[in-house]
Amino acid sequence: MIKVSELINIKYYNTLLYLFLGFFMMQFALRQFLQPIIPFTPAPANVLTSMGLIGTFSVAALSVIIPFLIYDSKVPLRILYLVVVTTALWGGVLLSYVYPTYYLTWPWVALSTLLWGLTIVAVILAATSLKPIELILLIPAILLQLSSLVNYILNLMTEYYLIPITIPSTALAYPTLLLVITGALTLTALALIGFKVSKWSITGYALTMVIAASITLPLYQLTVDNTFMQHIMDMVFAMGFGVLAPPVSVPLMSIMLGLYVFASLALIINGIFNNRRYLYLTALAVTYVSTALTPHALSIYFASVAASSLAVSYISRR
Repeated sequence: MIKVSELINIKYYNTLLYLFLGFFMMQFALRQFLQPIIPFTPAPANVLTSMGLIGTFSVAALSVIIPFLIYDSKVPLRILYLVVVTTALWGGVLLSYVYPTYYLTWPWVALSTLLWGLTIVAVILAATSLKPIELILLIPAILLQLSSLVNYILNLMTEYYLIPITIPSTALAYPTLLLVITGALTLTALALIGFKVSKWSITGYALTMVIAASITLPLYQLTVDNTFMQHIMDMVFAMGFGVLAPPVSVPLMSIMLGLYVFASLALIINGIFNNRRYLYLTALAVTYVSTALTPHALSIYFASVAASSLAVSYISRR
């Protein structure tokens, strides 16, 4: 029987997870994706700039929430994670005022490498904490994350340590594209498996379909028979999502984008109305897919992946 104190702790931890997931999605939509494409959008610049600022404030909020989420996860190495992540998140902010090029120093590179290693461990912890069907359906997202982490350390070795490595990052372009497509399908399957019939679930799923369609259809119709717009949107996908793909694949990528949006929102609906575990799986999938398509040069991406991974490990050990 669950004690009252344990129930309070669970509710507190779930609240932290809600905040983490909400702020992460805001920073992705309003900062990670929006800022690179602002010069190409017809909307008023002041509106887009304000949205970008909200995304930046979301990063600051994540930097506060993530240490609490890690500390309360009660998983192996959590104190080490807490110290390293907090130092990486706030140490850089403090150092930037006194030594703007701190990120080029070997102590900071060493700290980044340690955080990279801990992130790898966190991903493994999460993978070993998943149920068999969850693991199967999340394998593309996990592989996306691992390939991105490998790519980061390769870039670090070639750019900072000047170690000649002949494997170019562009070699990962088509395997990554295949994982993106497969991941959209498997994540959608995970969302559909978790569906339980109720008036609130049906309403929530209907809304997620409308939202996903409102994003997918205009982009698909814009590019399906327009080669010029395929080339334009191909650059947008590369800048906003980090997805390198041939222009002819843009209509397909717009459908995949819609599936990711639908699956992520549907998993949240499942977590709210059916089983809290789906919220943890949403955090895992969203952070893995979103950060896998960016170079992990910012500590916040490492920290977000670690936080969502440790959250899944925590809920699995309860």
